[in-house]
Amino acid sequence: MKTSLIAKRALLAGLVLAVGACGDLTTINENPNAPTDVGADFLLPQSIRSGVEATFGAGQMLSHTAIWPQHAVELQYPDEEVGDVRAARMTAYWTNYYSNSLADIQVVIDKGIESGDGAVEGIGLIWKTWLFHIVTDLWGEVPYSQALLGAENTAPAYDAQEDIYSGMIQALTDATAKLATGSGFSSGDILYGNDLAAWRKFANSLRMRLAMRLSEVDPSAAQAAFAAAYAAGGFTSNADNAMLAWPGAPYENPLFENWQGRDDHGVSETMIDTLVSMADPRLELYAEPATHDGAYRGLQNGRSDAEFSLSYYSRIGDHWRADGASTPTAIMTYSEVALLAAEAANRGWIADDAATLYEAGIRANMAQWSGANSPTQAEIDAYVPTVAYAGDDATGLAQIQLQQWIGLFMNGSEAWSHWRRTGVPDLAMGPDLALSRIPVRFTYPDIEQSLNQASWEAANQRQGADALTTTVWWQTN
Repeated sequence: MKTSLIAKRALLAGLVLAVGACGDLTTINENPNAPTDVGADFLLPQSIRSGVEATFGAGQMLSHTAIWPQHAVELQYPDEEVGDVRAARMTAYWTNYYSNSLADIQVVIDKGIESGDGAVEGIGLIWKTWLFHIVTDLWGEVPYSQALLGAENTAPAYDAQEDIYSGMIQALTDATAKLATGSGFSSGDILYGNDLAAWRKFANSLRMRLAMRLSEVDPSAAQAAFAAAYAAGGFTSNADNAMLAWPGAPYENPLFENWQGRDDHGVSETMIDTLVSMADPRLELYAEPATHDGAYRGLQNGRSDAEFSLSYYSRIGDHWRADGASTPTAIMTYSEVALLAAEAANRGWIADDAATLYEAGIRANMAQWSGANSPTQAEIDAYVPTVAYAGDDATGLAQIQLQQWIGLFMNGSEAWSHWRRTGVPDLAMGPDLALSRIPVRFTYPDIEQSLNQASWEAANQRQGADALTTTVWWQTN
């Protein structure tokens, strides 16, 4: 008994000392290896990578945003080709943006504000705007001004897309000023390596993209915003391109990962026929010859009754598939910016020469990729005169817009937005498409109808029915 009593007293004394040392017994259950506060250097690359993987992945791009502008085609399971879009996919894409990429980058911005480092905040604002412009172009009206507030607002209102665009253009303008008021990231910037001048060019280039999106719905605002961004200075060569590098497993190009697994997509008949008709040397880069007979052959989009054989149709080029583990993802390029500027010059928005910009855009696009099937300098030099600029008229504008459509291959979301804005090229509906038109937006996830019903209903009243055929605000055709 005496021994037992001593032991109990010793145990009690030990607990008292332990409490005194720890100060709070609640810390006993805390895991020192699971930090509750993650630094901006860790969250920035996480947001960049998850956003790019979602936007340029096989699910969202090859089965949705690249098939509707008729760049890619579903060969084996043509559900989305005929307008059968899975509700679960819409929920997954929405959730990935809001709960992952956008949530992470908002914390980066908050940390920049807290630390007083304007460059951290500015980079965060630029990437947040890139993410949000994808989101609003996919769905139209979305939570923007009230989004990412956490527990403060679990049922955010949907902003009118006109207001979202105004907010995004202003955010990019503000971000470029903030870049000069801090040092930025010591690590974690997997896009530009904390090159603040490069981020500034990216922000101004993205402003040009957003400004041009307004060309048909608000030309005056589009011209003012574009001219300001162009004067501020965007990309001037392929050295400025926003290209996300993939260092290797487990971080490989998402299209290469798809090639290792499902790999049942091909190149659209529209793209193949366009390149063949123009003797465009990008054909061998964009597409592989059909293994059946060595011919370049695309499948018509919007068909479900074609005699199926993977060997009969051209697959997406091995630059992205079999050889694409480390092929960088082109988030935005000088080629796109030059052709946007050519369009602005054609419209009289800027004083520079449209023909010069048009040729620069074509040449830059053909030169931006390296590899065995990339166009050679001799091929580029031979091709350019065959598509010479017709002049600052409707014909010249259509030429610019067609070259933009061609050059945006493997950038499905932007190719789809470009086609929705311009109507170039004039795409035909597939014979089995069970809709009144080629899809022009995503439908909202079902979860919004149950958890944010009032906001969802208000958006539908303003925008139109929650359907694949309801246009977003900036689309007029």
